Amino acid sequence: MLKFKLCAITAAATLVSACQPLVVATANGSAGLQTQANTLTVNEAYPIKGSEKVSVHAYSYLRVSPHCSRTVAISFRSLLAYPQTLIALRNRAMITGANALAITDWNEQSGYTTLSAHFFDCHSKKGL
Repeated sequence: MLKFKLCAITAAATLVSACQPLVVATANGSAGLQTQANTLTVNEAYPIKGSEKVSVHAYSYLRVSPHCSRTVAISFRSLLAYPQTLIALRNRAMITGANALAITDWNEQSGYTTLSAHFFDCHSKKGL
């Protein structure tokens, strides 16, 4: 149980530290706030309570759904097998308050899986 709690705390701290706000000047001279995400590297994954309720959907559906809003997008790098990579993604989505996720830019090379994960908060998943 202690290992589980430490893993959840480490995952939350890693997620928070990976996103840094970045102020960028736009063409019209106003400053805009953007998020710059660093790649997270995961070595092992254990499901945390509630993460099984995070569902995986096509990005094109979640992006246009009137019931969903994107909470965060992260770059993700993993040495884990596919099922464990999904566990790690669901854990991170749940920590951010999201209940749905989409994966884009999937790439497997030299034993690593890299991808972009988009987390969404959907007040209804009807029609997804």
